[in-house]
Amino acid sequence: MDNKEKIRIAITAGVVAVILLILIAYLALSGKKVDKVKEDELLASGIIEYANSSASDDLVSTDASDAASSQNAAENGSIDASDNSSLVASSQNDKDKKPVNTVSGNSFYKTEAPVLKDNYKKVKYDRDSQLKEMHDYWADGNVDAVRDLAHLERFEAMSYSLKDTKDFYYYGEKDDKDRPNGKGLAVYAGDQYYFGDFVEGKRSGEGSWIAFYPQYANYIVTEHTYTGSWEDDVPNGKGQEHYDYDSDHMNKYDIYLQNAIGNFKNSLYDGDMYIITVDDEGKTQEWFANCTEGKINRPAHASNDENGKIPTLSLKGDEDTHIYMKEKGLDNNGVSGIISGGEAIMPKE
Repeated sequence: MDNKEKIRIAITAGVVAVILLILIAYLALSGKKVDKVKEDELLASGIIEYANSSASDDLVSTDASDAASSQNAAENGSIDASDNSSLVASSQNDKDKKPVNTVSGNSFYKTEAPVLKDNYKKVKYDRDSQLKEMHDYWADGNVDAVRDLAHLERFEAMSYSLKDTKDFYYYGEKDDKDRPNGKGLAVYAGDQYYFGDFVEGKRSGEGSWIAFYPQYANYIVTEHTYTGSWEDDVPNGKGQEHYDYDSDHMNKYDIYLQNAIGNFKNSLYDGDMYIITVDDEGKTQEWFANCTEGKINRPAHASNDENGKIPTLSLKGDEDTHIYMKEKGLDNNGVSGIISGGEAIMPKE
């Protein structure tokens, strides 16, 4: 082989090597581009999907997604002192198996009592005629009419006049000591109303309590109710708590309670409870829980998640799927915000 032939072979080998290097580099860059597109799509679909996807071993951790969830909730104006965050149920088959990539809540969303604006003191109202008007509708079972009345300014002004007191306006049956006794209507501050049984001036027996939230305010909660048994002016016995929400102000991370059905002790969940949660799209999930005076008990044979949060509610139809909460979220669960202990203000004779 002469020198020219050797040179030609060397040049050919060099060209092939360069082409191979270019091809390898192209494929590598293309692969990275595809991965980046996939990650961008996941991010666009939501941080929870991004955190829980298997597109990359280097995706954000559970703790990072918890922080992002809390930040998102805060930006939507829905985090309060209870530090609510996110909810994704995880399955756990036995006490030794811990869920992977669990994103769990800290507690149920804690609502605040409605605050009526100060200019109600300029609104005129006729207390006694309004009490009778609402009483008659409620006695007839026309709760829709009661709801309409409660959102009128003259009724909100009547409630506002009780601001900073526990006392209540009363219309209904009474005993020989002029105390509410029997069936009647009570109106409290904070747009709270009760219709039902009274014994010696206190709510006892069966009745319904509703807290209406003013339509001019941007509250997440629009209505909070309890219907069932009462004793000593608070829920005691079998009953149901219910919330209605404004979905425009909800986020994807808080745990929103829709219904809690079961037994109540001094307003707190006590015994076996049937719980329904709802998300910002109106989708509901059904759960079971066991509580002792407001404390949610850990389900048997369930252990903490990887972040140390505690299993609480068990999904209906799948007892190995739970909601996980921080320890402080386990206590004081029940109907909050009920004004009690005040004296009745009767209609003028």
